[in-house]
Amino acid sequence: MNVLKKYSAKSVEDLVGIESEVKGIIDFLKDFRVLKKKALLLVGPEGSGKTSSVYAVANSLGFDVVEVNASDKRNAENIKSIVGGASKQAGLFSKNKIILIDEVDGLSGNSDRGGVREINSIIKSTSFPIIMTANDEYSSRLESVKQNSSIIRFKKRGYWHVYNFIKLINDFEKKGLSVISLKKVASMAQGDVRSALNDLGNVESDADVNELFERAKESSIFDALKIIFKSKTVESLLQSVDNLRGMDVRDVVSWVHGNICNEYEKPHELRDAYDWTSRADVFLGRIGRRMYWRFLVYAKLFSTVGVGLSKDEMYRKFSRYYPPMKMRGVSKNSKIRAENKAFGVEFSGLTHCSSKKALKEYSPFFKKSFLSEKGSV
Repeated sequence: MNVLKKYSAKSVEDLVGIESEVKGIIDFLKDFRVLKKKALLLVGPEGSGKTSSVYAVANSLGFDVVEVNASDKRNAENIKSIVGGASKQAGLFSKNKIILIDEVDGLSGNSDRGGVREINSIIKSTSFPIIMTANDEYSSRLESVKQNSSIIRFKKRGYWHVYNFIKLINDFEKKGLSVISLKKVASMAQGDVRSALNDLGNVESDADVNELFERAKESSIFDALKIIFKSKTVESLLQSVDNLRGMDVRDVVSWVHGNICNEYEKPHELRDAYDWTSRADVFLGRIGRRMYWRFLVYAKLFSTVGVGLSKDEMYRKFSRYYPPMKMRGVSKNSKIRAENKAFGVEFSGLTHCSSKKALKEYSPFFKKSFLSEKGSV
């Protein structure tokens, strides 16, 4: 089942949550003949509804759509041949026509020489409305295009909008996914409806969603850990966890804390890095007790910039990063369970603390050498 194709918007009534943006497109088409600017530029992140809105509006108003992907037809000759020709010829069966230039911000590099200039020339002489889409409104390639176009800005869809949409499809298709699984799919999408539909079409059970969710988290967190442990630039450290999917600050702190000893080697680096994650944990505790959510920024700052700047220089070795202990499914392995129990009991006697505390706070540092001396169970 191609969920994306099946549930793409077919008419204006299907476009929920972007009513003002859709109205802007409709007004542009209705007033095209009297407008000075003959082009409309739709800007916004992927999956925000730019292209689907054009097709839905076209279906509702009786327009043909001639689509050109600007990133595939970069140079002036191709733009003039395809777009220029479409801007002069009448539509099929004399219907009105929209010229859709998708990904116009994809015009970049030497191969697009003259492409932007040709688009501007076509805009000024077109007989039919031209609608363009772009993800990056501030691309330098769009400066002159924006001067000749009206602009409508699309935003990412809200979490609950995405969730309610895929829940409706889940019910229609009788996929039987749980509420938790649907929330995971909505969380991974990060406002990208197209991404959510693709994910929904690729899973058949809650187990599939869990696998997809964990894979998305881990691939992202591993990249973030590389930046935190291998970079000393404050700017890159600040942005290291900005694009993580499906993870909150608590997860980030756990991942960073659990992998410090896999990266840093010098005692003072280890001391400083663990001190920063400890401070982050203090603020997370205050959030839990007092609901001071503004403290999240401190927890994030301490676990990324604090830990990243704790090293003297970047280690050029290869480091293997592991999930925090609580995520590894330790309870499923009887041997590991027995080792943990033996370490907790014996080491607690030496340190005069509980076995639980010994396992939680000391095992990352002493368990391996301690068991090798005692003889592994």
